[in-house]
Amino acid sequence: MDEMVSLRCKFCGAPFDINSLESDSSYVTCASCGTSQTRIDAKNYLEQMMGQVRSWINKAIPSGVVNLQSDNIDPVARHNIFCNSVRPAIETELTEYRFGFLSLISNQLIMMPHRTNTAFRSSHQSSSAFEFNEKAKSVAPLAVDAESTELIQSAGGMSMAYAMMINNMKLLSEDKPGRYDLMAANFSEAADSLKGLQRYDAVRQRFEALSEVSKGMSFLEQGNPIESRVHTQSGLNALEAAKQGTMTSMEFGSTYLALEQETAVTKAMLGIVEAALHDPSVSPLEVLEVLKKVMDAATVQHRSSPEWGGTFKNVNRYIEIFNNISAIFASRAGKNGIPIASGAGSVLFPFWRVNLRYSFTTGTFLNKKNVEVSETLLIPATFMTSPDAVSNPRISMTDIFATKSGGLLDSLGSLFDSLKGSEKSISNSGEIGTVVNSVADNSVGTRKTVAPISTKDEAEGHARNYLRQYTSGDSKLKLSNPTVDRLIYIPCEITGSEVSIPSLGGMSPRTVGHIELIKTLYI
Repeated sequence: MDEMVSLRCKFCGAPFDINSLESDSSYVTCASCGTSQTRIDAKNYLEQMMGQVRSWINKAIPSGVVNLQSDNIDPVARHNIFCNSVRPAIETELTEYRFGFLSLISNQLIMMPHRTNTAFRSSHQSSSAFEFNEKAKSVAPLAVDAESTELIQSAGGMSMAYAMMINNMKLLSEDKPGRYDLMAANFSEAADSLKGLQRYDAVRQRFEALSEVSKGMSFLEQGNPIESRVHTQSGLNALEAAKQGTMTSMEFGSTYLALEQETAVTKAMLGIVEAALHDPSVSPLEVLEVLKKVMDAATVQHRSSPEWGGTFKNVNRYIEIFNNISAIFASRAGKNGIPIASGAGSVLFPFWRVNLRYSFTTGTFLNKKNVEVSETLLIPATFMTSPDAVSNPRISMTDIFATKSGGLLDSLGSLFDSLKGSEKSISNSGEIGTVVNSVADNSVGTRKTVAPISTKDEAEGHARNYLRQYTSGDSKLKLSNPTVDRLIYIPCEITGSEVSIPSLGGMSPRTVGHIELIKTLYI
């Protein structure tokens, strides 16, 4: 059995666990990368790997020393062999692998369900890191003093952790079932390999935390939100502690931003878990399906909008989005209300309410004066699904600065008001005020609700782009920065490619985004 336990995966180089090897099957499955292979292939790879290790040992130590475990080599001789022959060889490779390890862990090591990360490319293969780990273990008998022992332990522990993380980055590159179970095990194994290495304490805490987060994601995918919340919350608490240790680390301070991103992912996951727990009638898999649709909607826009593409790489945006989605699920379960405007419609559509203050100059000569106005804009929270809506803000919100409707008499009246300085506004909010004033917290009931896929900051940015279109051509108009105060839901009907919002009347946006894509966002 000792020989069987030492078998190695031919795909990644990881040692097989006992559970895989005790099976009577002629195939074994790697617990680190998830691939299956025949026992014969695994044994052949082991022989190949150990041959390379023996070749390295033969080059690193003096000829004539054939058994490193032999008691015939006295401690002084062992120490001399280690310092003169082994240490230079180990340190050369250790420096290279340590740099690769630091580069890898400076990246975000966990992603939300249905998301992948293909950007990172490790400078090493996991098999080479596992091989270096075996080299370090093979010369351990020559380390007889504390300094030499620490070097070997550091080389062995770090290389094992590095190899496991290389495998995890590969798992992150594909959205395959069961990847979080593999990742949780790899994080745990990596953390165990760093125990006792004080310089890696902060990294070990991070891996332990991410193992818990991975378990939480796995339980959610299995339809068990209760266990998911336990592990995800535990992981979040541990990540916060790991961040404190990283902040004070000279060596690993560069990884702090990655921990911030992982913390944001974990918080967003908690929002999803809470959404699954709010309504017992809702399957966690249904919540995950909503998550996937939201991610897909973002991906479409990411491909088509260079200006906004980077926005979707900001993990923190999903915390806000999933908190809003969680509120919808809770409302559907009757646990709380969400801000809904009055009006008819079987679909509740999300809009950002934007507060805007502006001033303009009116009148001539002695009648000339400045007028200050407060207005409200409404921006559909799905505007980012359409490149046209993003590039032309006027069509994707309530266009309050559009030419006022009316006949010749209305136009002449407006001109006369402008001359005598009696204008009160150069905008037209129309029915918006009535709609906004009717908003109250209510249950969504049986109505379909469109999931919002933008944030307050993104809505404010869209509003600023809209206002720039007007200030550039109107010298008498002075605008303050728009502020978004809340998300509201307005009843509407969606039929085919048309969206009808009766309560907004003529102030309805010309587009709310990509309709077919929006239809996939129903909750």
